[in-house]
Amino acid sequence: MCQNRLVWGILLLMLLAGSAQAGNEMYLTVKEATSMAEENSLELHLTYLALKEAQLQYKQAEAAMIMRPSPVMLLQAQAGLDMAQQNYLMGKDKLGLTVKTDFYSVLKMENMVAIAAEAVESAKRHLDIAEKKLAVGTVTRLDVIQATRSVLNAQAGLSQAQHGLELSQMKFRQTLGVPLDGLVYAQSYELDYQPFDGDLYADLAFALTNRDEIKQLQIAIDVARKNVELADNDYTPALTLEQASINLAKMETQFNQVRALLELDVRQNYSAIKDAVERIRVLQKGVEEAEEMIRLSELMYEANMITSTDLADARLAVLSAKNDYIAATYDYQLAKAKYDTAVALALR
Repeated sequence: MCQNRLVWGILLLMLLAGSAQAGNEMYLTVKEATSMAEENSLELHLTYLALKEAQLQYKQAEAAMIMRPSPVMLLQAQAGLDMAQQNYLMGKDKLGLTVKTDFYSVLKMENMVAIAAEAVESAKRHLDIAEKKLAVGTVTRLDVIQATRSVLNAQAGLSQAQHGLELSQMKFRQTLGVPLDGLVYAQSYELDYQPFDGDLYADLAFALTNRDEIKQLQIAIDVARKNVELADNDYTPALTLEQASINLAKMETQFNQVRALLELDVRQNYSAIKDAVERIRVLQKGVEEAEEMIRLSELMYEANMITSTDLADARLAVLSAKNDYIAATYDYQLAKAKYDTAVALALR
């Protein structure tokens, strides 16, 4: 892996340098972004080195068994190796979730920018109509001033959304381990949701058996139980047996605690998915309604049937409806990513 990491790092720097010189951007899918982050993550690399060290220690323990047989030493070495492997897998899961979170954050902000740009165009249409109506004397100068202020407010909103997008892109690149000003972007696609068909109880049962931290603690319990068995004889001091028993009880208590927290995590994310789906269904209709209302409002304003304030309210309504919808789809994607991680979907 170290050699592959070095080769990938060199290729990545060459690609980024070439992209910067040629002005070409690199657009990554979630899967591609996750692979890049894994190759560049120093934290993940440390867990990999810890795994290699644990493998070496296990080999040393095996060699020591020839001269000094000790089932506890070998069992502890095996436990250390298993835990190191689990730590590495947990690190990959954690990093993968961070990549997804940052990826969807970029897509969310891209949609926010697009919505803000639509608001600017809508405000400009309002201003154009107001100026034409002023020219024929059907509105006052105040209407034009208000329409101009609406344009400036919309432009300020667009600038704020663009700034938010820049920040989210920098966070995304930071997670990938590339320069913050590199030409690396999330591959855009329409944020939506697919019908969710997860089986809560089946997924929960799998997670409570296969999640990395569950396996880690189970290994620790096995070691602690073995120590109790070895200390339970007439030749071992009673205090040693008592200490081993306490250690076993601590491991078992921690195991039950982690199981309870894991179950809560799975159920909360499952509930968050369901909540987001319900909100999306309602908000979709809200967007349709608001878009139709702004269309009719612009026609009615042009025909002197409503005031500029009414038109501004309709424009704000459609902006709010679209922002709420995008926020709900982002919440769905994030909740789904967290749920997949919580139920150890990658291990299926």
